Amino acid sequence: MNAANNKEENKYLYEELNDCNDKDEIKLNLRSETEHFIICFRENDSKCIDKVIDALENNYSRITINLEQKLENKLIIEIHSNIKSLHTALGLQDAPDWIRGGLGAGKIIIASPLNPPPGSNFDNVLNTAIHEFVHILVNKINSNTPRWLNEGIACYEAKDNNENWIRQTVSEGISNGEIPTFKDLDTGEDFKTFFDRNGYQYSYTMVEAIVNLFGYDKLRKLVKSPNKFDEVLNISEADLYKKYVDFINVFYSFNKITLSTEK
Repeated sequence: MNAANNKEENKYLYEELNDCNDKDEIKLNLRSETEHFIICFRENDSKCIDKVIDALENNYSRITINLEQKLENKLIIEIHSNIKSLHTALGLQDAPDWIRGGLGAGKIIIASPLNPPPGSNFDNVLNTAIHEFVHILVNKINSNTPRWLNEGIACYEAKDNNENWIRQTVSEGISNGEIPTFKDLDTGEDFKTFFDRNGYQYSYTMVEAIVNLFGYDKLRKLVKSPNKFDEVLNISEADLYKKYVDFINVFYSFNKITLSTEK
């Protein structure tokens, strides 16, 4: 680890934080630089930095190959020790407590894995750094990627959410006959509605289905032209939805869970 306390060396970072009110709360005076990332943090988060670095660097090649996109410059990752400083850095003073991270101006901002937000654990937060990294690459392909597709790819590649949470939600939806459509989860910047509609769980399985049924090449093309299902996948949006429902019925139904448990 190459950490430094030198304010002049981190000048770009302090300048980025000039607009924040509670500077003492969010000032990040240490950093560790790797081949592709610059991790900025405070001393009390030092114990988790190696794991953050490993998670990002160990997944870099896989994700950049899958999406055929790479970083042009080293990406800044900010780690904030508490919810208040996280929300301040994100510019979301009234954000829900469950938020683990997001994107700032040319950087990733996440909670500390050592102090996970309510409902999350160390690994959830750790993989949130990967989740946000995926968003950056997807946005390089198409900055107007629909919410369901953008979040779905990030969740699928990062595996930052609990598998049982996803499986339980989708299984209940199958049982109740309440499976959201792609349009239902295209909520734009309305993250609350996306969350309330179980968007993270369902979008994960939507992308999982597309990758398994059509492959990554088609997924990349769909990101470029997200409204051209017929042209990209040779199938209508309605028929893709039917294939998606068939897919989750096979892999996420309660019967599938029962069989897995019995094994």
